Amino acid sequence: MRTLKIKDLTLGELEELEQDLHENGEKSDYGYYMQLVTIYETMYKKLKSLARINGPEYDHSLQYTKKLLVTHLIKFGTYLKMNHFKDDGTAVESLIKAIGLEQKLPIAYYRLGFLAYKHGKYGSAVRYFQQALDKRLQGDPSYGLNQQQEFHAHMYLANSALYVASQTYETMEKLPHTPQEQLPNIELSPIFESLSSNEKYLHKHAFYKMTKNKTETCSKEDCEDLYENSDINELVLYFNDRENILLFNGEEAIITPTQANMIRHFLLSSSKENPCTRITMRDFYGRTGSDGEVKKKTFIKSIERLRGALRSIEIPEIIDVTQYRGETAYYFNESVPFTVLFRVDDAFGKDYVN
Repeated sequence: MRTLKIKDLTLGELEELEQDLHENGEKSDYGYYMQLVTIYETMYKKLKSLARINGPEYDHSLQYTKKLLVTHLIKFGTYLKMNHFKDDGTAVESLIKAIGLEQKLPIAYYRLGFLAYKHGKYGSAVRYFQQALDKRLQGDPSYGLNQQQEFHAHMYLANSALYVASQTYETMEKLPHTPQEQLPNIELSPIFESLSSNEKYLHKHAFYKMTKNKTETCSKEDCEDLYENSDINELVLYFNDRENILLFNGEEAIITPTQANMIRHFLLSSSKENPCTRITMRDFYGRTGSDGEVKKKTFIKSIERLRGALRSIEIPEIIDVTQYRGETAYYFNESVPFTVLFRVDDAFGKDYVN
């Protein structure tokens, strides 16, 4: 492709570049997700301009592209700097940009609240968790909270408010020229007891631990212990706070978020009776064509790359191929036991938990 800046490409050329990225770009160490977001931003601006001039003719494409952009900002924004490693600062910027495009995003506010809480910014955390729970901001169900996340949002909101209250009381006691007897008799111990109790709960239930027949919550320490002491011939997929790791018989591989999300989808949502096709897995790809469908070549190529990642640590062939409703389809053949570990606030992961 000729060397033009992305903003100078036509819509057709942008779609070609998007398809090429889905087929080849993820192999690089950095820039893949940032390029995808830049492509969708450029498409959105061009379609917005066309819709303004030509009216409703472009409305569907405009809204579809906007949803792609928002989804990638939420689900992949944390990886914009490096394809394989998470970055909290980039995640915050990306989530705020998503909210600038679409206000009704409870999961984005939840993620912002979690990140603010993690870094001790409790005033911001209060605001974000309140917005995550605001019923007026309920819109597309795919951006909503599952039951566990909603409960955690209430817990984090309570704790954030308690931290703000305790910090305020401590500041009041240090104010100059204020006689101590003028201050109300504040008893802080109940606040600290509530904080401690809530923190213990949130810590103990920070991650989902999912196997074929069971879903439960656990602490990060439990995840690390399971990861370090996994059973022979057990596949472990671990979405930790820094990277996504596959483990099998002591061998591990750091994989891209797209590969990790696809493997999780195969393990938790596919079977011989309900295999995955390019249509059911379209959320992992984006537009990749003027009709909005994933091209067969792109889909098959990505599955082969995924199989390559599995073979790199000598995992047996766990993804079988079949035909389903006239489409090439794939499914997890249940040849090995597995455990999937990921944070409760995971934007993709909530799709696998009621």
